[in-house]
Amino acid sequence: MEQAIVMTKQPSLLKSKFKAAGIHLGISSIIFLVLAYFIIFRWYPWPYFTADGGWQGIRIIALIDLVLGPLLTLIIFNPAKSLREIRFDLGVIGLLQVSALIWGIYTVHNERTAAIVHWDGEFYAVSAKVYKEQGTSLDSLTQFSDAHPPLIYAHRSTDVSTLTEVLRLITEEKQAPFEQLHIYRPFKASKDVIFAHTLDIDAIVSVNEDMRSELHRFLASSGGEQDDYFYMPLNARYHNVILIFSASGDVLGSLNAPYKK
Repeated sequence: MEQAIVMTKQPSLLKSKFKAAGIHLGISSIIFLVLAYFIIFRWYPWPYFTADGGWQGIRIIALIDLVLGPLLTLIIFNPAKSLREIRFDLGVIGLLQVSALIWGIYTVHNERTAAIVHWDGEFYAVSAKVYKEQGTSLDSLTQFSDAHPPLIYAHRSTDVSTLTEVLRLITEEKQAPFEQLHIYRPFKASKDVIFAHTLDIDAIVSVNEDMRSELHRFLASSGGEQDDYFYMPLNARYHNVILIFSASGDVLGSLNAPYKK
């Protein structure tokens, strides 16, 4: 008889634990979907999502929101405890999850793609953290482009005083030239200079089958010819891609296969 009672209680306990964890997972899923929207469409928009850390951001948030909280509830929840003890346990779990989630959101938001800057023949993805450390407002970048994130041209000046300041910031402040606001110029006003150094896309795709397939898919969907577009390399944090520009200076696509010089 006692054994039968124990066997009856055990499935009931597991069922209660999984039910509580399922409710927690459902609530967390709603929060995750909201955060995923911001990560995918606002903080790391296409085509920079995979190249500049969007996937990594999604994984951090998913691990905290969809795994950590529900797993702790599954382990700790016990319906045999008093209502006061259950509330305390859930409160502690909630506090741990919220604290971890705040850290995760701050990290992902701080590392988001804030600008795509052209310097010396290449584009570079610059994070919000870089501008924050300089005390530069991200709103000030919108003067250079209406794209999201802004496309910017970093001008290689021949002026001695400008070059001196560029070198000073490199050596003293550890700022790369493409991170220096004082040499920024509007992108579209400079596009002829930029596109004069477009890549030889034929030479690149001839030795990269994946990239050639991506290019063919892009051309089929766009309805244009290969020579209608300009191809520029993007140096991002996780892998390099080739951005495909229209003649008017808009990003229309990308080739996600890594490109290295």
